[in-house]
Amino acid sequence: MSSGLYNGVACSQELASSRGLHYGDGVFRTMLLHQGAVPDLRRQLDVLERDAVRLALLPPPRAVLEEEIASLCAGEESGVIKLILSRRTGGRGYRAGSDDCDRLLLRLPAPRYPAAHWEQGIRCALSQVQLGDQPLLAGIKHLNRLEQVLASRHWPQDAEELFVCDARGLVVCGTRSNLFRVAEGGLWTSALERCGIRGMMRDKILELAEQLQIPVHFDDPTPDLLRQADEIFVSNSLVGLWPVREFDGVALAAPGPLTRRLALALNHPRTL
Repeated sequence: MSSGLYNGVACSQELASSRGLHYGDGVFRTMLLHQGAVPDLRRQLDVLERDAVRLALLPPPRAVLEEEIASLCAGEESGVIKLILSRRTGGRGYRAGSDDCDRLLLRLPAPRYPAAHWEQGIRCALSQVQLGDQPLLAGIKHLNRLEQVLASRHWPQDAEELFVCDARGLVVCGTRSNLFRVAEGGLWTSALERCGIRGMMRDKILELAEQLQIPVHFDDPTPDLLRQADEIFVSNSLVGLWPVREFDGVALAAPGPLTRRLALALNHPRTL
């Protein structure tokens, strides 16, 4: 029987042997809690299940997740729900012995941001940290976020987000967001075939663009191409959509006309 100490105190077998803790073997979602519920919960769970399947994880029944999320949200005006699926203990070393998951649900305080982030845009800079290429993990919100941790260590004080490149020097995403640019009358976003996260909000914005008959293109731009964009915005599940008013010292229209059109259609709650 194995045993362990956590900060000098005996801990449970489940914690001591968690594959999520040892290997990052799991996936997660970070969801906005607004007026007692999670907006876009169905979409969030769709993405969670999609990512779990990519890692050969068997997620819990959706009805169970919905019930537990509802219990954490009940009576709360605002907050964040974090849902972690971690492969159940089994096997030896890196080799997994099960497809089943343990789940952890947390309710956290909602981040507070100035209204100007939505109305006037944010400033962004380019990180010196590069994302490693791994197509098998591309798009998945898995538990290993060390690249984002490293990028966040050298965050300029005058920036609200950092953009990160892949090993080729092409811009993929933000540390906590998906990245869009407007150019040549269309909407452009990264293909996410080598690295990066395919966020729920990204998928929702792409669907809205199709409904609004906005041409959509996929590419991984150079930093110079990004600086030449007509508009830039970022997205994630907590903030919805933020225009970018400055990237790497270059001023941009924020919000530009297409960004404003998508933001109105998105109509995402703000955490002020």
